Amino acid sequence: MSANKESSLVQGYIELNKFCQSGDYERALKSAGKILQIAPTEQKAFHCKIICFIQLHNFKEALTVLSNPKNAALAADLHFEKAYTQYRLNCPKDALQTVDNAPELTLALKELRAQILYRLEQYQDCYNLYRDIVKNTTDDYEDERKANMSAVVANLAALNPNADLPQFEENTYELLYNAGSTLAMRGKYTEALPVLKRAEQTCVESVVEDGGTEEEAREEAAIIRVQQGYCLQSAGREKEAAALYQGVLKDKPSDQALVAVASNNLVVINRDSNVFDSRKRMKAATAEGLEHKLTSRQRAVIVYNQAILAIYSNQPEFCKQCCVKLSRELGQESRAALVEAASLARDGKRDAALALLAKHPGTHTLAAAQILLAQGERKAAIKLLEESEFKYRPGVIGALATLYCADGDHERASQMFLDVHQHYKNDTGSAALRSVWRAAGEVHQRVGRVSAAAQAHEALAGAQPHDRRSRARLVKLLAPSDPQRARALAAQLPPIQLQGAIDIEALESSKWMMGAKVVKKTVQSKQEQSPGTPGSELGVTKKQKRKRKTKLPPNADLSKPPDPERWLPKYERTAYRKRRGVRRDVIKGSQGMTTAAVDQYDMSKQPVSASPAGAGAAAAAKSPRPEKPADSAWQRKQQQKKKGKGRKW
Repeated sequence: MSANKESSLVQGYIELNKFCQSGDYERALKSAGKILQIAPTEQKAFHCKIICFIQLHNFKEALTVLSNPKNAALAADLHFEKAYTQYRLNCPKDALQTVDNAPELTLALKELRAQILYRLEQYQDCYNLYRDIVKNTTDDYEDERKANMSAVVANLAALNPNADLPQFEENTYELLYNAGSTLAMRGKYTEALPVLKRAEQTCVESVVEDGGTEEEAREEAAIIRVQQGYCLQSAGREKEAAALYQGVLKDKPSDQALVAVASNNLVVINRDSNVFDSRKRMKAATAEGLEHKLTSRQRAVIVYNQAILAIYSNQPEFCKQCCVKLSRELGQESRAALVEAASLARDGKRDAALALLAKHPGTHTLAAAQILLAQGERKAAIKLLEESEFKYRPGVIGALATLYCADGDHERASQMFLDVHQHYKNDTGSAALRSVWRAAGEVHQRVGRVSAAAQAHEALAGAQPHDRRSRARLVKLLAPSDPQRARALAAQLPPIQLQGAIDIEALESSKWMMGAKVVKKTVQSKQEQSPGTPGSELGVTKKQKRKRKTKLPPNADLSKPPDPERWLPKYERTAYRKRRGVRRDVIKGSQGMTTAAVDQYDMSKQPVSASPAGAGAAAAAKSPRPEKPADSAWQRKQQQKKKGKGRKW
């Protein structure tokens, strides 16, 4: 190599090192290109070029350069860089294959492989790999690895809530958040809420301590508040959950996946009300680019809710498209069939809905029975439930018992409960069957099968050991047939304790059912109706009404007598003076009538006409002559106008 070329390379590497240390990766990329022009086989320069592309988030160009056959020799050892670019370009399967083809699995490749497995939702393999990394590595990134491992544990809890999973020290807000998420995935929503609130508080404090603003702290804690909303919503506190979701969306977070989850949960809270708002929210939940940011379970839930929203919006064709996507792309065939059947039934195509549900027997038996009952085909619904493979499930048993009793066939219902008892003979004390045994006891008693009813109540007492009412009913049923056993069971019941004195005569009278107030009222009315009772002689007087205090205006002067004309209108009072220059007539009659017209049609002010001779004539002679009614102000004004005061020239 010539001295000129060697000095150019040295100068190029000096510039490259300076730009890389200052973080100016664009100029560093140009320096690496200059070096490769001088010496195309420079491995360091080629490696720096790929790193610059990655730092500038130009992953596509980096992968193109690495995959170029001309650069095969230079890219032979860059397995991590190639796998990372494939991972960032949303090609996790290709990235996993690149990692597996590496001759040696370094620590960096192990961590990248764990991230790829997490993206591919292979949580068990990811957990095993993280456990190996944490066990065999000690460096400054231990907290980050534990946080990632706790996130994997939360997803494992969603797949298997009863699995025995490890717990972590909750010393960072990421670990607190993942611990709360694990509890939520196991259905322990009330226990998860305080953990998530502590995570939010720790997150805000951590961001502020690192020099961040309150807005940055709120954005960082937005995902924790959405998880709190999910716990509240699952616990039935939907108003509080909706307030949390709306607060997060109001801040307009930059995380598109977070916006999608919060919007989808608001659609679920809205249900069939406020469909316009739900459609706007669903548009945000189904934006482009979310397929790589959400898990398959989250995407399936969003598409499922989108199909249900299409039913509420009367869009059967769009609902069918959502069901096809749910079935083919996301593997939810059973749920897709159920939603599509609901859409067909709502559209009046019940036969088509039944044919669709028939392709998925067993899981949708109750839905098919509901459609048959809506058509009035009760016998067909009963036959469908009887032939179902889930006929011994509590829900199906309850539906059959209701249908039998509606037809008046209590004997058939009793026989069904006998079969159910025989089916569960080894597990009669299960808590899930309490309602079944309670209904069985009532049906057996109605038919007259006392022993079967006692058997059902005995199973109920076994399912609820502390239920005294069930044990008392069992004693009552066993008393006629097995009095010895009834006495033994009755001895286990608590003794009857009477608190206070009881008036036997009051209990035996028929008035105790009416209540104390009614009885007191009838006694008082009888005393008022009979004034000659002995009670009146003893000074019992009738209850008088309480006099209310007279309400006075706030400016009332009690030293002066009240104005006697206070109830008259102002224009009729003696002290009223008409304002000068105001032309209006006082109307005292109907709308549109003047005072003269009122006086004209007021019969009390008309002169008395001549009456026939006799008493009427004498009365007419004694009556005074009616006076001429006074002219109104408006009439006087008109008369002055008629007289005129001469013209002015």
